[in-house]
Amino acid sequence: MMMRNLGMALRGIWMYRGRSFLALLGVAVAAFLVISLMSVLYNFNQTLLKQFSGLGAQQITVVPGKLMNKKAIDSSLSDFASFAPAASTLTYKDAMDVKQQVAGVDKAAPQNEVMGALVHEKKGYDMIFTGTTPDLPPLLDTRVAEGRFFTQQEVEQQKRVIVLGSNIKKNVFGDTPAIGKQVKVNGEQFKIIGVLGERKMFGFNIDDRVYAPYQVVAKIGKTDHASMLFFTARNTENVPQVEKQINHVIGKNHGKKDFNLVKAEDAVHVIKTVLNLAGIITLAITGIAFLVGGIGIMNVMLLTVKERTREIGIRKAVGARSWHILSQFLFESVFLSVVGAALGLAATYGAMYWIHHYFPILSNHIPLEMVTYTIVFSIGAGLLFGMIPALRAVRIPPIEALRYE
Repeated sequence: MMMRNLGMALRGIWMYRGRSFLALLGVAVAAFLVISLMSVLYNFNQTLLKQFSGLGAQQITVVPGKLMNKKAIDSSLSDFASFAPAASTLTYKDAMDVKQQVAGVDKAAPQNEVMGALVHEKKGYDMIFTGTTPDLPPLLDTRVAEGRFFTQQEVEQQKRVIVLGSNIKKNVFGDTPAIGKQVKVNGEQFKIIGVLGERKMFGFNIDDRVYAPYQVVAKIGKTDHASMLFFTARNTENVPQVEKQINHVIGKNHGKKDFNLVKAEDAVHVIKTVLNLAGIITLAITGIAFLVGGIGIMNVMLLTVKERTREIGIRKAVGARSWHILSQFLFESVFLSVVGAALGLAATYGAMYWIHHYFPILSNHIPLEMVTYTIVFSIGAGLLFGMIPALRAVRIPPIEALRYE
């Protein structure tokens, strides 16, 4: 009996295939929006969490500015409006003083940066010229793919040596070796001693940077202050104590608190808060899209019931029960909803591969639970929005139905 009802439902859909396709398309668009947007948010979330987890719980970053409300990180996102940005007063001396005076600090890397261009044999490439120390690669979980990074001695002697990001090496030198080549950066002569491995990070572009000893970049870029300072504690347990000591050392140098300390776990908290809010907004928007698609199915089914009134009357006259009529029209609405969701899912797979192709840092993974929720929701929507037309069909008196033209 179920197969017969399914067959009749498919024949009914085929009879009105034009309007059925439009109703199906509405559900497909809604399913596509739900799965694709939530999958992008999920992949974005996983990438960021993995990125910050890779930096380690021991990392502490010092940034310019001041957090007026010290409880902001532990409370709601709106409290971050109390962060007052400021021109940087951080210095190379701050980083070195912390490393020398705070026993719990393992590595310290100040960073300054200016925009510039690298030129080799009349071929140029725009880049971020970054000054730092040898502690930076392990701090950012970055490896040297070719050659080596500069030493602390080369930093102190202000040697004209540089390490290239992977994109710059690829675009300027291609497959030819870059180590040992002489290039010009912002008009100054430098020797290439290393190339970093590819490292995709949100909010921090390593691949399009050229790294040089801190003081060299400071002189060329005429920058007196660091954009930020990176530190790592020797172990996770003493991070709170190390934070207090860093605050004390830098605060003593500055004479005031015009900087703020940020830990990896604080960044993870902010990320989760922002993405949870984005997820709620996305679900609300796509829920409206599903509602519109469901209403489209209901309108199609109501029109179908009206046009097939005589058919319903004949079926009742030859012995069809009410639940036979009910199940036929529910089958039609659920079929439209599920097929629409399946088409939306197929389109999502295509969209995710396209996004991954142009933004490799984002995975093309679609969470299985998201697919399951969408299919279950589409079945529920088909039953819900098909119930009113199905009940209307059941309530049509057989005699009136047979007289209907």
